[in-house]
Amino acid sequence: MRVLQVVGPKGSGKTSFCRRAVQGLRKRGYRVGYVKSVGEPRLDLRSRDTGRVPADVRAGVAESETVLFLPELKVDTILGLLSLLGIDYAIVEGFGSRELGVRVGFGGRHEGATIPAEELEGAPEDAVVRYAVKYTAEADCGRCGYDSCRAFRRAVARGEASPDDCRAPELATVLVDERPVPLNPFVERVVRNVVAGLVSSLRGGEGDRALVAVRL
Repeated sequence: MRVLQVVGPKGSGKTSFCRRAVQGLRKRGYRVGYVKSVGEPRLDLRSRDTGRVPADVRAGVAESETVLFLPELKVDTILGLLSLLGIDYAIVEGFGSRELGVRVGFGGRHEGATIPAEELEGAPEDAVVRYAVKYTAEADCGRCGYDSCRAFRRAVARGEASPDDCRAPELATVLVDERPVPLNPFVERVVRNVVAGLVSSLRGGEGDRALVAVRL
């Protein structure tokens, strides 16, 4: 899964950019995730039944979609879950204090791995395909030729590297205590092969992708 982050002040055009980018990517056949920082301590559903019942985990199920309300999860955990669900591109709006990927900056935001929005050419989805980098949970494996994932992202933003230069493997994603854990190639293959073998025997070998949760 590849990630592009969109940052800037309120009313600067971030959401409009994200909406157009998601629409364009889906038209091209990609599976797209969207994560937004709402800037509030909690989502306000007090006027709905889903918000009035004080359960620890709540779910609202409609005919065409489901909303699941969980206790606070870190954005890294959410991105890890999207990766597990087979999303091709994730667009993250907000979380300006974090550098979660190469960023498109609105309203004068340009620090770090940030490309000013006014310098982009083409449609928003073109910018996502051009600059979104693989979500690696700061693996810092060095296979790209840079000392860290942050240094690599900043090189991509400057046009000195391509997102395709990331060589971090994506055979398996592991979450421990709600945080993605980078694995070296040997451990990753061991985890994938062992879990795949177990799941294949349980599921009768159906399908080529599985979401497996283990609580210890």
